[in-house]
Amino acid sequence: MIGRYYTGVMILSVFGLVVMSVVVMINHTLSRTNKKLFIASYIMTMAGALFEWGAYSLSATSAPVWLHIFVKTMELVIAPAIPLAVVPAIYHNKRLMKAMVAIAVVNAAIEIISAFTGFVFYFDAANIYHHGQFYFLYIAMYILETAGLLFATIMALRVYQGKDSSILILVFLYMVTGISMQLVDSKIRVDYITITIVLMFFYIVHEDILRSSDSLTKILNRHSYDTKLSNISDRSLVVNIDIDFFKQCNDTYGHLFGDEVLRITAAVIRATLPKRGLCYRTGGDEFCVVIEDPSINPDSYLEHLHESMLAKRAIMPSLPFISTGYAVFDPAKESIFDAIERADNMMYKFKNLRKKLLAEGLEPTYPELLEILRNTPLAQV
Repeated sequence: MIGRYYTGVMILSVFGLVVMSVVVMINHTLSRTNKKLFIASYIMTMAGALFEWGAYSLSATSAPVWLHIFVKTMELVIAPAIPLAVVPAIYHNKRLMKAMVAIAVVNAAIEIISAFTGFVFYFDAANIYHHGQFYFLYIAMYILETAGLLFATIMALRVYQGKDSSILILVFLYMVTGISMQLVDSKIRVDYITITIVLMFFYIVHEDILRSSDSLTKILNRHSYDTKLSNISDRSLVVNIDIDFFKQCNDTYGHLFGDEVLRITAAVIRATLPKRGLCYRTGGDEFCVVIEDPSINPDSYLEHLHESMLAKRAIMPSLPFISTGYAVFDPAKESIFDAIERADNMMYKFKNLRKKLLAEGLEPTYPELLEILRNTPLAQV
């Protein structure tokens, strides 16, 4: 009965991975490289599952002992290396990859040596599989590789402004639980169905990152911005940002330079964000920052942002200025769209004033511009 149940679980695991491979292949948002990486992880999982099923099916049979050892060695070599295949698709970091490759190689060496010595696993005279004295080494390698995948995903979420990584901790615990159940009772064979579900989750996380992010600047996109606006219910600071003379940048230096300007500007905005802030690319050269922290001083924050842009201009003089405008949104007094309109109005006053002063040969700082704005009637800006 247990054997049939286990076989059914393995069939469902493999079939689920085949389905996921098809889903990845027909996904038009994934790069060719990432498609290969995800599918490679699914193929490795299928191979590991089939080798484990093979080892279980051969148990206590009269098959040659070398076949038992070969099948189990292959399964123990493949399983911990599965995260290694999918990590580059989620977050590419050379140090992390080198560490995970080293762990996979060490594990492979340990399992191959154990095939001859039996210190990690062995088969008794009846060809029944047993854990060796140092089986914990295999578990340690498995956990390290899985922790590498967890770390890569957390770093990817940070890069793309994903604030809540607690769900990843739960997934990690889910995977450890699935593996631990089999360690406690070898009759409970749920490790590969666990791995299959975890890989599906990481694919969902990757898709969510793609769907919510701007491909050029790597910050949140217009869809994420619209969704955020519909969910703001607390007092917040809304900052609208526009790149000055952006069309002239494209016309003078070309669109590749324009793309670089967008990337640099987005990186500066991202780097200056306070803890509870999110930044979005809302249009061609338009950005928005939403900070759900009523204690933030808007002028101090924007002065820091403009100073950071000036520091970049010192390195890259052709980098244009940015214009900014803000509004403090209070849901008890107005709609979010009223606040955005106020921020827009301030931004365009700021832009027009700077253009006027630049034409006069002046290049005032942000505090100076702000002071002029506060003391100049709207009609004169």
